Amino acid sequence: MNKRENNPNILITGTPGTGKTCTSSALAEETGLIHIDVGQVVKMEQCHEGRDPDFDALILNEEKLLDALRDKISLGGCIIDFHSCDFFP
Repeated sequence: MNKRENNPNILITGTPGTGKTCTSSALAEETGLIHIDVGQVVKMEQCHEGRDPDFDALILNEEKLLDALRDKISLGGCIIDFHSCDFFP
């Protein structure tokens, strides 16, 4: 049996600069859970449609992001940090 199996995922959300990534990293280190920084996944897996020049931010492609995260989060045991939670299953 996988060590992560049947563990919940923890979603930490908040506005930029509130300490989501620092908190998530520290929590993952203390618990042995896996930290997933969704912003990094968006960049590394190209889960965006380019940059919005007005906001100087990437335009998120939610379908691509969920596809990129599906295998990583399906077993549970992940601490996921992102700005919002409205599209996570």
